[in-house]
Amino acid sequence: MTFSVWLTMAPLLMLLSLGPGPNNFTAMHNGIQVGARKAVIAVVGRNLAFSILMLVSALGLGAVIVSSAFWFSVVKWVGVAYLFYVGIKTWCSAAVVLEEHETENGTKAKRGHQARMRQEFLVAISNPKAILLFTAIFPQLLDLSKSVPEQFFWMGVTFCCTEFIAAYVYAMSGKQIRRLIRSPKGLRNMNRGMGSVFVLASAFLATASRI
Repeated sequence: MTFSVWLTMAPLLMLLSLGPGPNNFTAMHNGIQVGARKAVIAVVGRNLAFSILMLVSALGLGAVIVSSAFWFSVVKWVGVAYLFYVGIKTWCSAAVVLEEHETENGTKAKRGHQARMRQEFLVAISNPKAILLFTAIFPQLLDLSKSVPEQFFWMGVTFCCTEFIAAYVYAMSGKQIRRLIRSPKGLRNMNRGMGSVFVLASAFLATASRI
């Protein structure tokens, strides 16, 4: 892949990463709860899931999932169920004052890095839209006269990098929101708002189709 081709591809991948979606809303929620740095670290889980999905697509299995109504529905409804679960769980979260959730000296929050990475992973791996992205859009960016695996690799690396950037943008917006919420009532309203976002995301995911 030439540098000029990469310069054309990278902004497109950045725009795709910045689009609102379940994982970016997760980053925003984590940004509110524990700050931008920890929210971005959690994106390791997201990118692990995307790496698996990209490998699946590169091997041609993604096309099978997209073309099969049964397997597409399986992935879709697993994603819908998980997002709905996250939404309800967030809605019902206890209204703990943020100073108690994360101390000023950076003491480890109640939810550790592994839990947040696992959440990012599960949200990403159960989203059939990601498979559609890697199966339908990535191949259109390939130059078939050059090494396809190498191009797919660099697209994957670039996409993972743009995901970190996008997560940081959303997490920072969450951090700004966090400054406005310092009471149990404010945190309760925030949890209900974010819970509603996840439930709404599950509803949108339920409308996903193969075309």
